[in-house]
Amino acid sequence: MKEKGSNRLIAFFGGKTSYFVLGLISLTAITILLLREISFIFRPLAVIIGTALPPVVFAMILYYMLRPVVDFAAEKGVPRTISLAVTYILLVGLLVFGGFQLFPVIQQQTLDLVDKLPEYAKGFQNSLESFINNTPLADQFQQLMDSLDSITDNLFGFISDNWQDGAKSLGNIFSTISTVGVTLFTGPIIAFFLIKSPNKFYRNVMNIVPPRFRRDTHELIKTADQQIGAFLKGQVIASILLGVIYWICFLLIGLPFATVIALAAGILNIVPYIGAFVAFIPALFVAFQDSGFMLIKFVIVWFAVQLLHGDLVVPRVLGDRLKIHPITILVVLLVMGDLLGFVGVVFGIPIYSLVKIAVVFCFRKFKQRYNHFFGDDGKYHNTEFTEKDY
Repeated sequence: MKEKGSNRLIAFFGGKTSYFVLGLISLTAITILLLREISFIFRPLAVIIGTALPPVVFAMILYYMLRPVVDFAAEKGVPRTISLAVTYILLVGLLVFGGFQLFPVIQQQTLDLVDKLPEYAKGFQNSLESFINNTPLADQFQQLMDSLDSITDNLFGFISDNWQDGAKSLGNIFSTISTVGVTLFTGPIIAFFLIKSPNKFYRNVMNIVPPRFRRDTHELIKTADQQIGAFLKGQVIASILLGVIYWICFLLIGLPFATVIALAAGILNIVPYIGAFVAFIPALFVAFQDSGFMLIKFVIVWFAVQLLHGDLVVPRVLGDRLKIHPITILVVLLVMGDLLGFVGVVFGIPIYSLVKIAVVFCFRKFKQRYNHFFGDDGKYHNTEFTEKDY
């Protein structure tokens, strides 16, 4: 019985004798060692992927946002090229008109906010110190503030001592600016050709894939299209709605810098959880500096809109397509931010979704193979990989 089980295990790995398994383990170890020694070869590939990723993701956002409009026009008999060109013209015209109307206001409010934000933060700190000094926690709070001041002094001292290295980091700033420019220019071009011939790329990929693997490849592409498309389109729409709702509410309560704060909240919402916190802190300083009553109104409005957005808007616009736990999202953002920087923070969730799809597919293939060889001892369930099952 033991020998039979051992033979099945060897067959499970695709061999006929135990020497095959030993050879497979040895080749795997040698491959890992070689890849470690020649890892420098893959660094240019990482640079290429990091450079090409933002335009491609931006193109995919445009693709999923504009494709339904072009498909609807095509059903009415309008050629896809004409309907797509008209859609692009209307979109550019809307952005230009909105830019001329809002850009001066946003520019002025941004400059004023950046100029006054250190003063607001200092005023918030002083008021908080005055309040804490009248409580039993005064000594502990003072120790905390002294520690923060020491850390701040050490930080500024480090920057002063290493200003040359800091100057070198300006290259990262220019790199980010160039990446944004390339993304805004090439993204729409890529999206144009994808929307114009949506099935051409798919057919070319399927022609390359060996016939035996085309069914699995088809299911992978369908699932990735459903998952990534739903997330990108839903996240953009949800962020726009959040920014608009905040803008209206901030104007109603009379919050200073309402336009730029609402715009920042909408844009940063693309980064789950972390983005909302980053937008909340400077807005809190602004509201506190205005008045205590404004602070109360701001906090109520902020969290009321967040609850409304999370309970009503997100489930209907974004849904639960990705099924990612909040802790997983935070871990993904931290890891991808460390690996790819700003690009990783913004596009980390879509990248993780693609990796998750591939891992789930491989695991379900493993379960199918296990059931084939060891099914008499108990079978795995949910072994099929389809768009509905995923």
